[in-house]
Amino acid sequence: MTDSYKLLNRELRFYIHEKGWPSLTKIQNAAIKTYFSSENNLILSAATAQGKTEAAFLPAISSIGNFDQGLKILYISPLIALINDQFKRINDMCIDMDIKITAWHGEASKGKKDSLIENPKGIMLITPESIEALLSNKSDVCKNLLKDVEVIIVDEIHSFLAGNRGLQLKSLLSRILRYTYESPRMIGLSATIGENNYNLAKNFFINGRQTNIIVDKSRNDLEMTLDYYPADNISIDAVKKISGYADDGSMLVFPNTRDKVETLAVNLSNEFKESGKDIEIFAHHSSVSKNRRKEIEDFAKEARMEKFVICASSTLELGIDIGSVSSVCQYGSSHTVLSLAQRLGRSGRKTKTSILHQISSNPWDLLESLATITLYEDGILEKTDTTVKAYDVFAHQVLSTLLENFGLSKEEYKYLNKSMITFSDITDDEFEKISAHLKKEGYIEVLENEIITGQALKKLMSRGNFYNQFITGGVYNVYSDKAKIGELEIRPEIQVDTNIYLAGSVWRIQQILTKNKKIIVENAHEGKAPKFTSIANIDISENIRNRMKEILEYPNLYRFEKNIMEIIDGIREEYSNDDYIFVTGKDMISVRTFKKSKINRTLAIMFNIATKSKDYINNEIDSTIRGPEIIRYFDQIRINPIDEKQIYDYLIKDEEYMESFLGANKYMLLVPKEMKIIYIINNLLDLKGAYEYLGIKNDI
Repeated sequence: MTDSYKLLNRELRFYIHEKGWPSLTKIQNAAIKTYFSSENNLILSAATAQGKTEAAFLPAISSIGNFDQGLKILYISPLIALINDQFKRINDMCIDMDIKITAWHGEASKGKKDSLIENPKGIMLITPESIEALLSNKSDVCKNLLKDVEVIIVDEIHSFLAGNRGLQLKSLLSRILRYTYESPRMIGLSATIGENNYNLAKNFFINGRQTNIIVDKSRNDLEMTLDYYPADNISIDAVKKISGYADDGSMLVFPNTRDKVETLAVNLSNEFKESGKDIEIFAHHSSVSKNRRKEIEDFAKEARMEKFVICASSTLELGIDIGSVSSVCQYGSSHTVLSLAQRLGRSGRKTKTSILHQISSNPWDLLESLATITLYEDGILEKTDTTVKAYDVFAHQVLSTLLENFGLSKEEYKYLNKSMITFSDITDDEFEKISAHLKKEGYIEVLENEIITGQALKKLMSRGNFYNQFITGGVYNVYSDKAKIGELEIRPEIQVDTNIYLAGSVWRIQQILTKNKKIIVENAHEGKAPKFTSIANIDISENIRNRMKEILEYPNLYRFEKNIMEIIDGIREEYSNDDYIFVTGKDMISVRTFKKSKINRTLAIMFNIATKSKDYINNEIDSTIRGPEIIRYFDQIRINPIDEKQIYDYLIKDEEYMESFLGANKYMLLVPKEMKIIYIINNLLDLKGAYEYLGIKNDI
């Protein structure tokens, strides 16, 4: 063993010996040495199955003297399922040292939580939402519970580098520091950060320490198949092809949307039955019940000779342990290289070769998939955009801080935008406007010299919704024979006697119990997948658009199989290297930009402003802007550029159109309308990029 092995305590050296580890991995060696040679934070990045969890916990545990004298390590995970996985792994590591391990989340044992509150010690595994609930509701408990924390470990940190949930966690980490005696060291774990995001990752931890990034760039070889089956829905030929790939071993299939997950799972199940194949088929996504998802994960983890296929959304993209699968099938483009890298990390753990089966259903989806795959092969991952002036998350954290402190004095309150360092880009004037809105809507009340939460907050706090950043609609629980199958949103197609797909099976709706928010179902034979609301906009990066263009422009650089090249050649017929590409469709001319989604959104708004309409839309599938007389108005917006004030004025007059941009922002109701528009302009549009595309000189 290496010198880093000798830095560990005796019990952990014994553990490694007993487990028969031939050696520590690269990331483990580097992490242990760096941990003991500095006081810095660490970000550990390595491919799946390289032992990142141990790379963090081995040195952290070894550095702590007495685990009986307080809670020492806080492990934060984006998923409850991942906590349940890691609990077993960490407990196994700590069992000989008699270190107490406590899982703390909505499904964890109340008795064990109470025991930890009574006698804080050991290691706690928790989600961001449970931290929010703790700080908001039990700040008196936090004083004793968190005071001795020495190390905080954030798993899957790449999933927190963008979006509101990441901002929430970043804020929570800074709030935790108010309870600890010393500033804890922080460690982030990830399989996919990418060089472009190193600075963003380094700045995630705000605890007065520098952050070192340790990267193991080694990864599996890639074997790939490319198939093309044109269809608006999933074709039977594609199903048969996937069925054939399943003969070679266990497989994950990622169709991107929940309705396609269900459709593929049922169609594959029928195909397996007809062909007499003994292959288990599952559907795994956020609307399948937690118990069912756990059963699927456990089956996959324990499977030895059994063949299985799991059709999944992004729920299996993060590091839940399901063991190793033989291959990954991506139906449609993954839309980001980061996502593709995460998914491919699931296969080839033993063989060191990841197998990808890419299936596309239309020419532009194929081109985008090829761009994403070739960028992955070149090791180029997207740069994650940071959120500027996150008014909604800030307003939410203001209310949470008021709950935590049972109100604040006016003097303390007025400095929150400065004391909450995560939101230091929000000005005093902006904070005053948000506060005025919160007061007007009844979320805060002003007493003589104190600010407290108002009556309107009670509605936000119902059923624990206040603690998370997730959007949920009118969700009903679906039951069969008293067992919960999953959840569905009430939509027009959800009717009694309708047959639906859910959890990979077909069901007939027997009853819809509005009062209890329950749907009672029984087994059926034929049906179709219900529509699931998706609030995520497709956001294609500049890297992918540029690579798509490059594949068309330089065909000799990228040689694929003959049938694939024929499809690409078909696209190439309407491609030119002109500055502006206009294409003729069935009913109108469109402009194809090959620009990232933010620029396309901006261009669509510009056309709508110029025409005083809402007729222009951006289609991210083929990177076009569509609308009537587009060539005429294209020239108009180049000659008479649409500026930021015009965009602001347009959005403020059309609230419905404005709100359509904010579907993923749960707490925008805490923000005044004019500031919602500023948020849209700052974060969802790219005026500078649109001007550059249009050839307009500007000083933005």
